[in-house]
Amino acid sequence: MLSLNSASAIGEANDLWFLLSTHEDAKLTLEDLAEFLTENGYNAKPNGSYLTVALSQNEEVYLTPNGLIPGLADMWQTSPENIPTEPVLVTCGYKKRCGDDIKKNITYRKTSNEKFVEDISKSVGFPIAENGWCGEGSRKAGQICRDLGYNVTYMFDPTERGHQWVLVEDGSTNTWLAVDSCYGIMDDSDYYTAYYSFPEIDDLDLVNPHWKIE
Repeated sequence: MLSLNSASAIGEANDLWFLLSTHEDAKLTLEDLAEFLTENGYNAKPNGSYLTVALSQNEEVYLTPNGLIPGLADMWQTSPENIPTEPVLVTCGYKKRCGDDIKKNITYRKTSNEKFVEDISKSVGFPIAENGWCGEGSRKAGQICRDLGYNVTYMFDPTERGHQWVLVEDGSTNTWLAVDSCYGIMDDSDYYTAYYSFPEIDDLDLVNPHWKIE
């Protein structure tokens, strides 16, 4: 993601990846992919054996249909010049979630239940992970809270260096408590809205591009 210079382009790339990763078509051609993306509002043009998709502020990403990663296409950071022109079947045995549970730009109600906050603070030892390791930390934080019997939602903001954290549900009030694996309990209102939120940590694969570099 570091190759994209603007936050808007990063967000667009993640949205594009979400669209690609939640669909499957082993017989998809380059022209089919271009038509599909155009119908979904993208500026996509075939360029030899790959597809160029224009993003914000003159940023571009490049796609090749039916690669080894499940989904409609592989995503490249730089234009791939020497790749097979024939589609390659995707690997089998991958059970894909449909992505219906993934939400975008949702704000969750923050809990005001002091006892709930205190219980989480005492039950979870922070920091779970050092600063900069929020991905692994969020995985551990979510599992700890689920083992304690709580419902959790994973939060992800690709425009902030891929920042991840967890919301823990206060079931008695249908509100939530933000947990940062490094800093602990978070009261900051920014932690209660995220670019993406989803129920399983592995759903991150549906919204976070698996980049290839030529």
